[in-house]
Amino acid sequence: MSADSDFGSDNSILKKAAAGLGSDISILRAAVELVRVLNRTVDANLPQEIADIVKFHSAGAAAAAVASGWVPGFGGLAAVGINAGFIWTMYGRINSKIGLPFSENVVKSIATGIATNLAANFTGSLVLSTLFSFIPGIGSVGASVIVGGTCYALTLASGFVYLKLLTKLFLSRQDPAQMDLDSLKDAASQVIASENIKDIISNAKAGYKPPSE
Repeated sequence: MSADSDFGSDNSILKKAAAGLGSDISILRAAVELVRVLNRTVDANLPQEIADIVKFHSAGAAAAAVASGWVPGFGGLAAVGINAGFIWTMYGRINSKIGLPFSENVVKSIATGIATNLAANFTGSLVLSTLFSFIPGIGSVGASVIVGGTCYALTLASGFVYLKLLTKLFLSRQDPAQMDLDSLKDAASQVIASENIKDIISNAKAGYKPPSE
C-alpha cells in the first residue's frame, strides 16, 4: 500500500512536507499517526508542526556537535551529552504542543533512557570521530562532520521513538502522564525493539548536511 493511500485525507500534508524532511518522511508519518490517535485531525497543521519540532532540535544538536568535533579527543565523547539536552527539550515542546502534562524530571529521564538505548547504534561513529579529531587539519573537519551527522541522526531517531511511544500508549488507552517512569522506559524499549530504527538512523545520516554546505 502506498503512502498516499495509507494516510488518506492527510496525503496533502505528507506531500507538502516531503521536501522539507528529505526522502525519509518517517517523522511526519509518526506525527500524523499520533495526531489521529489524539483525535486532533481537525488541526491540519499539527502533524507538520510536530515534525518541525523534531527537525529543528535535530539540526540544533548537529550544530552544537560540529563545534565540539573540532576539539581533539572531545567531540565523540561529548556527543551523547550534547544530545541529551536537545532531546529532552524537544520532548518538552512536543508535550506542550499536544497538551501532555509531563514534569521536567520525567521528560529528562525518558530522554536520557531513549538516547542511551539508541546510542549503541552509534558507537563506531563516535569512536571514529574521536580518532579523526587528533589528525591535524582535515582530521578535525572529518571529526566534526561525523559527530554532527551522528547527533542529527540520534536526535531525529529519538524524536521518532517518542512519537511512536506516545501513539502506542494512547492506542492502548494508557495515560502517559499517569504512568510510572519504569513503565514508560519499558514501553520505550519495546518501541525501539519493534521499529526499524537502523533505517531511520541511516536515512537521517544520509539526509544530514553540514552547516558549511
